[in-house]
Amino acid sequence: MAVKKISEESRKWTLYTDGASSREGSGAGLILTIPEGEEVTYALRFDFHASNNEAKYEALHAGLRLAKQMGAEAVAAVTDSRLAANQVNGSFKTRDKRMERYVKTVRKLTKSFKEFTIKQIPRSENRRADTLSKLASTCFDHLSKKVLVEVLKERSIEEQQINTLTTAGPTWMTPLIDYCWINV
Repeated sequence: MAVKKISEESRKWTLYTDGASSREGSGAGLILTIPEGEEVTYALRFDFHASNNEAKYEALHAGLRLAKQMGAEAVAAVTDSRLAANQVNGSFKTRDKRMERYVKTVRKLTKSFKEFTIKQIPRSENRRADTLSKLASTCFDHLSKKVLVEVLKERSIEEQQINTLTTAGPTWMTPLIDYCWINV
């Protein structure tokens, strides 16, 4: 009986990512397909303001972390972000300090895989991840129970510490704020 050798291409995990930002919030969607064909669908809502490009990087970062945690050795990342794909693969230079930190963080994560590729595809081919990111950036109360939703409290890149001043104890606005949060 002949033993069928599994090709390296068939052992590659595919990661579709997208991020979105709106007035209501920002979030990301990702779909990680393991070599056997099973999919992990994931939506992230951010508890911080992120631009569209930052949301796309947050999605890529989260997807790579997930792939690493699940034991992937070869990952093919797919995004509709021309900027992210080309900055990560080195075709585009970064002009913004924050984008530079995102690229550095993503590249560091990609070193944990034996093989990593990233390619940009048309938005029409990334509809599912796009839909998840839009749902997560607006309201995720209506998502199916099969979709995992995580709320990220902080960015994936390190930020400078900024001290904020707050009042000690309740103010005249505390009952109003409590009322608004309870009735949301």
